[in-house]
Amino acid sequence: MENDYLISKNEFAKLSRIHDQHCVSIYVPTDRAGKEVDNKKGQITLKNCLKEVKSKLKDYQLKDTEIEDYLSPAEDLLEDHHFWRNQSDCLVILLDKNKMMTYTLPINQPQFTYVADHFYLLPILPIFSYNGRFYLLNLSLNKVKFYETSRYSIEEVVVKGIVPEQLEEVVGYDYEKNHLQFRSGQGGEAGAIFHGQGSGKDHKAIETEKFFRAVDQSLKNIIKDDKTPLVLACVDHYYSLFKKITSHPKLYHKHINGNHEDTSPLLLHEMALEIVDDYFQKGRKSATVKLKEQSSVGKFSSDLNDIIPAALEGRIESLFIQKSNDRYGLYDIINRSLIIDEGHKAKQASLFNMAAIQTWLKDGNVFIVEKDKMPFNGTSINALFRY
Repeated sequence: MENDYLISKNEFAKLSRIHDQHCVSIYVPTDRAGKEVDNKKGQITLKNCLKEVKSKLKDYQLKDTEIEDYLSPAEDLLEDHHFWRNQSDCLVILLDKNKMMTYTLPINQPQFTYVADHFYLLPILPIFSYNGRFYLLNLSLNKVKFYETSRYSIEEVVVKGIVPEQLEEVVGYDYEKNHLQFRSGQGGEAGAIFHGQGSGKDHKAIETEKFFRAVDQSLKNIIKDDKTPLVLACVDHYYSLFKKITSHPKLYHKHINGNHEDTSPLLLHEMALEIVDDYFQKGRKSATVKLKEQSSVGKFSSDLNDIIPAALEGRIESLFIQKSNDRYGLYDIINRSLIIDEGHKAKQASLFNMAAIQTWLKDGNVFIVEKDKMPFNGTSINALFRY
């Protein structure tokens, strides 16, 4: 069994290309805080999911003993208490005849099971489709941390030896002694007064600006993409100063206010997401406008009979799918014919999953949105064609 807390883009692509008999996909909503450990919520949900899967495998004419053997790796998770203590928002279990893979992912997905000759990956797709990558710089005088971040992930970039991580690395560890003069006043040590050339406040501001300039220049060695936004976590006046001196063209117009030297990356990530929502929505909004503009010239469809072959042929530029909605059926590639059914029967495929995965594999944009965010009301899938 493979157990991962994140899933890479390359791995997702490999999973999307697996075709085998009886591929099982299970989605179990979980709680980050560990409530499922106390009340066994996750185990109970998984147990119910496995009952559903057993019933579906029977439709494939598998014997009870074959089903028990096939699902035994997933059954073993029910008693693995350590496993349930390390969950995110959703546990994803993917099982075929060769192995079982589990992922704990930050996605909101209701309980769901799927058995077909491929995996059901539609709920995972938003992690990679218009994910909204951005940089996050946690900036203070005592500590500098730099992260590559997206809607669903945050990863620290090791900057030691490349970017100065504290003020003293730029101005020297004895900068106060070099620039401050000591003058004794009445009362000995209690009356000691420190002053510099000008005020100490002015000197500190000069040193801070020097430090920020050094950080900004060093980041050029790491940031190769000047189109990716840079979000700052710092106190207000540090943001104003950094904004004045930075050479990065995409410094984000909002920042995470406060001193975050001791803030965990996960909490920083949550705080960052609250301020970059406009950035994440930008791609969807521009694609919506373009789709509506092109709908009158034959480059739009909400009909699966048009969308499925177009997805397979790489002709879809942008695809909108209504969240928690789907259609099932069979597509004959040779005859280019589609059979749509109202329910999910054995050997039938999720047509929304097929359209989305094929669009993404061929470099199209996929947006899984709420009902009120669909470009055209009353539709559950919209496609903008490249040609």
